[in-house]
Amino acid sequence: MNGLLYPLAAAVAWLALAYRLARGLRHDPRDPSLYSVGAAFALLGLIFTVSTPAVWARIDAAVAIPNLSLLISQGGVIAFSGTIQCIIIFWTHPRAGAWRRARLRIAWVLAVLTVMTVLFTAAARQAEHPTDAAVTYAHDPVYAAYLGCYIAMVGLGFLDIFRLCLPYARAAGRVWLRRGLRLTAAGAGLGLLYCAVRAITLVEGRLGGDPRRLEVFVPVFSALGAVCVIVGLTLPSFGPRLSRVAAWQAQRRAYRQMYPLWEAVTVTVPEVVLDPAAGAGRGTGLRHVDRRLRRRVVEIGDGLRQLRPHMDDPAAGADADADAGQIVSACLAYEAERRARDDGSAPSADEAGRRARWDAWRAALPSEHHNGTDQDDFAGEVRRLVAVARELRGADEGSRT
Repeated sequence: MNGLLYPLAAAVAWLALAYRLARGLRHDPRDPSLYSVGAAFALLGLIFTVSTPAVWARIDAAVAIPNLSLLISQGGVIAFSGTIQCIIIFWTHPRAGAWRRARLRIAWVLAVLTVMTVLFTAAARQAEHPTDAAVTYAHDPVYAAYLGCYIAMVGLGFLDIFRLCLPYARAAGRVWLRRGLRLTAAGAGLGLLYCAVRAITLVEGRLGGDPRRLEVFVPVFSALGAVCVIVGLTLPSFGPRLSRVAAWQAQRRAYRQMYPLWEAVTVTVPEVVLDPAAGAGRGTGLRHVDRRLRRRVVEIGDGLRQLRPHMDDPAAGADADADAGQIVSACLAYEAERRARDDGSAPSADEAGRRARWDAWRAALPSEHHNGTDQDDFAGEVRRLVAVARELRGADEGSRT
């Protein structure tokens, strides 16, 4: 499992680093968070790259020190934990106090890394174990002290990340920052489970038990926890882009759903079309969806004002089904007057085509239409028109039977 999950986690970390640097250097290369978050991603990439069994064996063979990759990867975990703590401290504290807290975290990380290096050097050398070096060393008392320092430092670090993320997530004003902090907290929770498994490994080794009993969970908790942290730290950056994609898709869907209503109004009152040369089909392209949707809403609203004198009840908007019925009647009355105004001569080709389309599409909209610039009002107007479109489609189908 190490050979599968660790390379995947490493790839996610390096991709996140590339995305962060490419976007950050283009927008604000002097942003300190760019480099702190980038350092965290680089450390994760290093940890899981080194922990990949094939890479592990090559590093140890190159330096002729068995299981040196264990010290590199576990030291990287401690450095990563300290880096994330510093990032969250700068997010949640004033700059002056944040620097003091961050320096204490950095000093503590360096002290623990120094102690771990000394203990690892003093531990008895074992044969190469790319996938289970930790449990292989578990019976060595010197390594037990080394692993104890590692578990304590990493566990306290993940606990601190968990403790810092959740309260600030509740207070964060930006929705994607809130989601990112919660996902980072979830990753820290998985990190705590990883520490619990490593602690059981240490206890089992010292008591003469089987330290490999829970080893299968180590790559699962560590890799999934790392992915949660990576995604959580990048959500505030790319999350708003996801929102824009969702909004674009909703606008495009509303544009298509309004087509029967737009067609009915414009064939009844063709003068309301703002740009007849542009045309408007049932679908829409990938560009300028917002502008096209606004144009469609305006054209429908202009047509409704023409139909308003023929509505029995001008207080539309409360019920989409009732609105549809009233406007169907208004379209029928308006069209009857329009045809009655003709002098009895044969209609032109354009008028004949319009009449044919009008006979095929009976659609209508509520009498009230607001052309304000407020985005919430516009979104509500779009939802209202789509609701009427659904009801009108049913009314139109019923009139044909």
